[in-house]
Amino acid sequence: MNPVSAIHRAPEEWAEHLRRRALLEPAAPDPVSLIAAFREHSAFYRERLAGITDWSEIVPLEKSELAQVPVAEAEDLREDRTSGTTGLQVTIRNTAREREFRRALLYRPQLFSGLPAEVNQVVFVDGAWCASPADPPKWFRYGGSTYKTWFCGVAGDPRQIWELLITLRPQLVRGIASGIVRFIETLNAPLKDIGVRIVGPGGESLLPEWRQLMEQAFRARVLDRYGSTETGAIAWQCPLCNRYHANTDEILLEPDNGGLLATPLFVSSQPLLRYRLGDHVVFDDQAPDCEIRLPTLTIAQARRDDWLVDGRGRRVSPLAFQFEQVPGLAAWRLHQHAAGDLTLFFDAGDAAAARPALQAAVESLVPGRAVDLVEGVWRLPATEKFAGKFKRVSSEFAGRTNTSR
Repeated sequence: MNPVSAIHRAPEEWAEHLRRRALLEPAAPDPVSLIAAFREHSAFYRERLAGITDWSEIVPLEKSELAQVPVAEAEDLREDRTSGTTGLQVTIRNTAREREFRRALLYRPQLFSGLPAEVNQVVFVDGAWCASPADPPKWFRYGGSTYKTWFCGVAGDPRQIWELLITLRPQLVRGIASGIVRFIETLNAPLKDIGVRIVGPGGESLLPEWRQLMEQAFRARVLDRYGSTETGAIAWQCPLCNRYHANTDEILLEPDNGGLLATPLFVSSQPLLRYRLGDHVVFDDQAPDCEIRLPTLTIAQARRDDWLVDGRGRRVSPLAFQFEQVPGLAAWRLHQHAAGDLTLFFDAGDAAAARPALQAAVESLVPGRAVDLVEGVWRLPATEKFAGKFKRVSSEFAGRTNTSR
């Protein structure tokens, strides 16, 4: 939606352009031009912006309204679903070019990380499988380096993942933060001599104890990433100053009392105007002593998985739940209500087959609590207090804690 976005350049120029722009103070986008571009996109935005003359007058776009945003016609559109942690699981549609640019933005911190020209990386993703070291990797060339990637499921066999790591000796390990933590805690085998140089967790708020565990296990730097399915990479922990630099040259970010508002400037297929993410961030008043001039932010409140409490009053860690091992399970969210009873919301290819396995797993892990299973992750109670971008396990039970290990 913004003509100055790097997406309008040739893809082979993206890395160098993003590198150069990171070293400059980002220019603020012209709100008048942006409003005009959104009006031109569709009748939906023309109606929404009717009579609007000032950016601050624009009503934020809520997650519940996302399905109403028209999608520009294109042959290469692909759909991705959000995690559903705010109570609504919504679909995001991007063109192939937009998806490739999202990846370029995701890899921006690697432009300053000092990794070699050829990088082996292992990425932790949702699932219960693990690639074999003999499998051909996915290749990605970016910023003068070639990244060879193998994937493993966070609920996969820890010994298979360990075999993948010790064989490939990756310089970079990325992926779901809680999945990396769960692997470390269940493996009980040395990781410090593998040669990992950077661990890049993402997808969840990174607890201090999780960071410490990763640093100690891999003897590597942990550089966090912050983003969302809807917007792509929002901010990244800098290899030079350790602060979180925000990609404000590609995403207009507005801290708001109701949660962060984001307007991705590189998306034109399904553009988002002042989209409310719900996390609470603040831009830092004092710039760091860093050659990267992108502004830095602090994530003041990114909601995390809660501990649950069983019938005997014992706390149950959110990392205890490994439902990904249930065949055909696509997504799940577990919620403990104020009275203590539990509801597991799930999507599965064969719900009837998955239901008894899920029921037994929850009753075993949280004994003494009534358990109800509901098909449809989107039916999770959408209460702002207990749902959020980073929640898969949530609780409104008295005495709940967000301290997770």
